[in-house]
Amino acid sequence: MTKIFITGASGYIGGQVLRELSRSGIKYETRALVRNATKAATIEAAFPGVRIVIGDLDDSELLRKEAAHASIVLHLAATGHLNSVKAIHQGLSSRGDSLPGKEGVLALLVLQRVEADQETIAYWIQVSGASALAAAEVASPSFVPGSPSSLIFNDDDGVAEIRAHIRKHPKRAVDNYILDVASDESAIKTALVFPPIIYGKGEGPVNQRSIQIPSLARTTIQLGHGVTVGKGESRWGNIHIGDVGRIFAALAENAAKGLPGDETWGRSGIYLAGVGELTFFDISAKVAAAAKQGGHIPTDKVEELPKDQCDTHLPHGGIMFGTNARGQAKRARRLLNWAPREVSLEEDIPRTVSTEHGEAAFANQTRVIFC
Repeated sequence: MTKIFITGASGYIGGQVLRELSRSGIKYETRALVRNATKAATIEAAFPGVRIVIGDLDDSELLRKEAAHASIVLHLAATGHLNSVKAIHQGLSSRGDSLPGKEGVLALLVLQRVEADQETIAYWIQVSGASALAAAEVASPSFVPGSPSSLIFNDDDGVAEIRAHIRKHPKRAVDNYILDVASDESAIKTALVFPPIIYGKGEGPVNQRSIQIPSLARTTIQLGHGVTVGKGESRWGNIHIGDVGRIFAALAENAAKGLPGDETWGRSGIYLAGVGELTFFDISAKVAAAAKQGGHIPTDKVEELPKDQCDTHLPHGGIMFGTNARGQAKRARRLLNWAPREVSLEEDIPRTVSTEHGEAAFANQTRVIFC
């Protein structure tokens, strides 16, 4: 049975991936890193076959141990936690070190390196984020948040350009580290996945809420009108949580079947995940329209946030709502037999607005009760 070690099991993406793995025709022996007993109990109730490992990303020795005993690592807990990435790498690199028989071990390891024998190949599926595509804008002091861009990345025949783009930005430390592993270690097959805006209600047992669209909806309700960062002409791709979960699950299935193709993994294992695309102004207008129709705000007009308030009203507002991260999920379609099948962002916005209105009302009641 294929052994999987997954981080982020209580998260929005990780929980969805666990759900997709449970639906797979392949049986996995799954171990999940969880921070505390409360979340562990919730995950165990939802997925009785998953074995819980209590710990966090700062427990390097635990991560090394778990990675060393896994055939597939799904690191979904963070996109920028370099120490955990290093620990996982050390664990995966040590696989096979305890093979029996001292004499001839060196020769065996050399043979494994040369032939990349399937018994010693490990697979590492790492979550990143579409903000990587906006790294040049983030680094540029002259970029005006909310400005448009015609740059569209292509993960099928444009993988080299994506790699070169990431290499130009050393602050993308985890992405660059994974690219180094992909180039230097034939026995560790890597895949980097770059989800853009993720929307929809997740099916994980703990966190079922995304960040960008729910935050935009709540801010719209709080301020009484739609908002943009700058003119709102910038764009990110978008994908439903169910569809992005199936990309990760498809990669895990490919790994479990022992298909270490050069196009699927390693230097070419770069997966964008955009399905739809709208300007942030268009998204804000649709959020405001849904909020007005629901009777939550008096007007559906959209206003620019003052520059000094973007990050106050929206999480990392200047980056997550003001930059451009454009790219379509082509490689997953071609190599993983994947295709999106969930509702569009436009269709999901009214549900998100309604949910956030209810959550905001509950939060206000809670503050009154306990003040």
